[in-house]
Amino acid sequence: MAKKENKSMIPYAACRFCGQMVQFGDDCELTQPQAEEKATMMCQCSEAVDYQKEKQRKEKALKNVSALFGGDAAPEKRAGEGIVNILQAAVEEIYSGGLAKVTLNLRGGIKAAVSQNSKGEINVERTETKKQKLTE
Repeated sequence: MAKKENKSMIPYAACRFCGQMVQFGDDCELTQPQAEEKATMMCQCSEAVDYQKEKQRKEKALKNVSALFGGDAAPEKRAGEGIVNILQAAVEEIYSGGLAKVTLNLRGGIKAAVSQNSKGEINVERTETKKQKLTE
């Protein structure tokens, strides 16, 4: 009886920057792109380490969007799904270098801003302005 091959199982892959081969355990069932990503995330070459830091910054910024405006925010602080999607897209564009800063003026005196500072960190900011005015 012939041994059944699983073509989706990739036991090793190369770092996309330096080509260093990284072997995974037998229990990993990854496609080729997934295996290359995993190898790159495990590699210690300087380009891979820079890539890992940038990816972690992006993931943290996406978590911050969720914490300030999305599902992880307090119920009264949550913004609509469309606004959260716009902020997440802004994080992606800032990460890829397409944008420097995005500011949204939401209803209720709330501003949402996503920007990148000089250290390369992606900032997610929520500003609430409460104004009172009395007129005779």
